[in-house]
Amino acid sequence: MSLHARRATTAGRSLAILGATILVAGLTTMTGYGAAASPVTSDRTPIPGSSPAWTASAQAVGAPASDQRVSFRVVLRLRDAASAEKLAATASDPSGARYGKYLSPTQFNARFAPTTAQVAKVQSFLSSQGISVSGVASGNRWIDASGSVAQIQKAFTATVKTYSYKGRRLRGTPSALTAPSSVARLIAGVIGVSQTASLAQPNHVSGQRDRSTVDDSTSGGATPNDAQPPRQQCSVFWDQFEQVGPPAYGKTSFPTNNCGYTATQLRTAYGIQSAVAHHQDGKGVTVAIIDAYASPTIVSDTNALAGLNGEPPLAPGQYSETDFAPFGLQDECGPSGWNEEETLDVAAVHSMAPGAGIHYIGAQDCDTGIDAAVNYVLQNHTADIVSNSYGFLGEDGLGDEVNLEHSMFVQAAIEGIGFYFSSGDDGDDVIDGLAHPEPDYPASDPLVTGVGGTSLAVNSANGYLFEASWGDDLDSVNFATSPSSYSAPLPGSFVFGGGGGVSALFTEPLYQRLAVPRSLATLNGSTPMRVVPDVAAVGDPETGFEIVFQGGVGVIGGTSLAAPVFAGFQAVASQHRRSAIGFANPLLYVLGLSKLVFHDVVAAAPGTAMMTQSGRSLLTMGQDSSLTATRGYDDTTGLGTPNGALLLAAEALL
Repeated sequence: MSLHARRATTAGRSLAILGATILVAGLTTMTGYGAAASPVTSDRTPIPGSSPAWTASAQAVGAPASDQRVSFRVVLRLRDAASAEKLAATASDPSGARYGKYLSPTQFNARFAPTTAQVAKVQSFLSSQGISVSGVASGNRWIDASGSVAQIQKAFTATVKTYSYKGRRLRGTPSALTAPSSVARLIAGVIGVSQTASLAQPNHVSGQRDRSTVDDSTSGGATPNDAQPPRQQCSVFWDQFEQVGPPAYGKTSFPTNNCGYTATQLRTAYGIQSAVAHHQDGKGVTVAIIDAYASPTIVSDTNALAGLNGEPPLAPGQYSETDFAPFGLQDECGPSGWNEEETLDVAAVHSMAPGAGIHYIGAQDCDTGIDAAVNYVLQNHTADIVSNSYGFLGEDGLGDEVNLEHSMFVQAAIEGIGFYFSSGDDGDDVIDGLAHPEPDYPASDPLVTGVGGTSLAVNSANGYLFEASWGDDLDSVNFATSPSSYSAPLPGSFVFGGGGGVSALFTEPLYQRLAVPRSLATLNGSTPMRVVPDVAAVGDPETGFEIVFQGGVGVIGGTSLAAPVFAGFQAVASQHRRSAIGFANPLLYVLGLSKLVFHDVVAAAPGTAMMTQSGRSLLTMGQDSSLTATRGYDDTTGLGTPNGALLLAAEALL
């Protein structure tokens, strides 16, 4: 995706941000969202999005037992959602008179939250159908309820079926739920009757210091006819050490993967080391980090890493934690897959902004528990910056979950809270079996900042050498031949890269119209759509970040690294501002027009490659599935990566 064709709009319009069409449901325009509505009688109305799109293509294989208990969530509409969307836009528009004039949670709820009377009306309807109500979320955002399948079918005039979809057995309804019209108009969605087709997942990838997720063993297990080279050292900076391999791209020796960048290297490369040394280190700013569950070693891991590299540990009171225990230990998504993620997120923010406060929020699970964690941040204004290194695979199959999360991002923008989401680690997601390229949600929401990934090379003085869009192709070396050879034609197969692409749910926000070429925004149709990501930072695990995790030292990457790195940068940029940055995209896109405050990241030069330390695999850099990095805005790195003091100064002025 390139960035050249721009449409003529005034400077004022380029700053007026959201610009997404608002539907009655309170969401921006969605294409192919939900299934056909149920037959509606004169006093009943369908609930939009309550039957997710995946049911149309899934195979029905039966039905749950009528007495099976189902827990679900009835999401309530914001009052005057259209005005809330407009206020989110004006509060985030740096050209407008209301820029930075945010509401407190109390003020937001008084103006936009569902009323106690509205909650009572929906509760009364549920109770009249024999459905149990277990709680109401802070801010009256939703009602938690449960009932038997039979009760749910009767209450919502729905048929609940069991489907086989993408290797999972899921509960769903082939048509939208309905409710009496006087009740349905208060409901934004129902979550849990139909299950979501994917769960939130962390976006990190282990690197190759001591072990490797991509360093294949000798092909076929045959007795080698060509000697495997001695293991080489990892590199502290780009091309410090090289490993030999079969001829490729006119070379037989290639840089080894890096040992894991330190805090000093990242701050120096992104141009804020001097600012941090002069006490612009994020002091007085709090970054919230949301993940599922909570590792018991987050603080000790972070402090051990700091000690290893001569950095300051977390000071007393600098770190706080709110956990939604007891945690739900789901078969598909348990704590073991998240604990390393949590250490990464905290350590990366602390490394970039060593003076910033960090408030860790441990969600009860990787499903609806994350919604409760987000709502906690909103209702308590826990922080002005929120780093989120997780996402759903693609945009499809989420049903009303999108409706709920978008409405919470509206509230965040009105309160002046900026949400930063990792864009994913599998490029356009086709490698994961999706039928067509698509970005991940929530990174594709127009009210969050989607953070993509890069491959970052630093020099021996820790300075910025070059950066390329992150996309690695792997070709393993076959030592069963003499001489050794590559197992497949170069460059091999795509293994991972920064997520991005064109949304199928959200129309193009105004802040993208001067930056994103129309040919890209209309890639999937005539209507310009939201494109991801917005910005980027280091993500390639082969140029990854050094961490200490439960006593071991390793290397880690992914856009789970990029998001907290960028959030930490924003904490440093926020320290001397008159008001919180809040939802950052309108500001970032305006500043990006100068071409100075971001490193314009493009694809790696042809033939740029690394060899694993063992010499068993060649990684060719800069080819990110169907996504393309070009001059200007693109769908792999967005506007680019922070250009240090220039971006700090520009953000401080507004």
